[in-house]
Amino acid sequence: MKRISQFTGLLLAVILLGLSAACSGETQSPAAQTGAPAAQEAGAKTFNVDGAGKVVGVATQHMGNAWNKNSVQAIKDILEPYGFRINHQDGGGNTQAQVAAVETFITQRVDYIIVSGGEGGAFNAVSLQAQRAGIPVIAIDMFLDGGITGIMCDNWSGGVQMGIYAVNQMKGEGKYILLDTSGWATLLDRGEGAESVLSSFSKITKIGSTREVAASDPVTQGYQITKAALQANPDIKAVLVTWNMPAIGVYNALTELNKVNQVTIISADTGDDVISAMLERGAGAWGFMGQNSYELGTLAANSVLTHITGGTVPFAQIGTTYFVTNDDYIHGDIKTVKIQDPQEHWKEVLEPVLGPLQID
Repeated sequence: MKRISQFTGLLLAVILLGLSAACSGETQSPAAQTGAPAAQEAGAKTFNVDGAGKVVGVATQHMGNAWNKNSVQAIKDILEPYGFRINHQDGGGNTQAQVAAVETFITQRVDYIIVSGGEGGAFNAVSLQAQRAGIPVIAIDMFLDGGITGIMCDNWSGGVQMGIYAVNQMKGEGKYILLDTSGWATLLDRGEGAESVLSSFSKITKIGSTREVAASDPVTQGYQITKAALQANPDIKAVLVTWNMPAIGVYNALTELNKVNQVTIISADTGDDVISAMLERGAGAWGFMGQNSYELGTLAANSVLTHITGGTVPFAQIGTTYFVTNDDYIHGDIKTVKIQDPQEHWKEVLEPVLGPLQID
């Protein structure tokens, strides 16, 4: 087993857009009073809110991985201590079932709706329907027409880092395949970001078109697609995957074919399944773009509390993006995106050459 100290995870993009909130003057939020872990409490804010009798409908596509579980848990951890009731409905991997859950929330006249993950474009019509009914909609991992806010990480930059990692592992030449699930805008951004790098190298070749993986059985399909591709093209050097569950199937196929040391996995999404596999002895090189879904769920819950107290909720919010790998690739190689005001930027970038900023 590799030492966890060798499992290096650096922030790629730390872009937290603050929520304007009406502060209550309390010294602790209910999450702190109920003993929530410090890591969870770090994203919590303090509000003077009585949520008794109010219902927040949460619609997820599936609960098969840590991303979905942690997002929903954060919403519950933040809102339930205020008295809100969380009505969580899971689509079981079926987009239409998830859309139907939102329609049911509208019929039930819940106070807020949170759509957490899924096929973003499928929710625009029902989001507008909720808006007409006067029910605020909050989207996680997507932006929606009619929503009061959309929350995600920087998927494009994360995808670019996936591509950079792939190019380094392939040493600028070789074949790769890409596995994706159509309809998810965030996944599309990751794949396009990666391929924006890969396409710059004339000696790097994509084998066939993007392979589609359904959300209903992603591990099995990831395994089957990868095994078939490698049997047809044994010299493939990298497999890119836009989310974590198919990546486990990829790893299973590489293990079966004894190719974990010949083929690099470059995937997306933080998951206990991926991390456990990466830390296995002889797992081979593996890098992934990660995100903190508990943080995204916290931003969604804080948006409810901000909105209900009359505060301004940002129309779009970005959470932390990571790049993680089990080899020594990223020591000093990954940079952090900084958010600065003009004075800060001048001082760091221009002042060493041009001197102090002069403002009339």
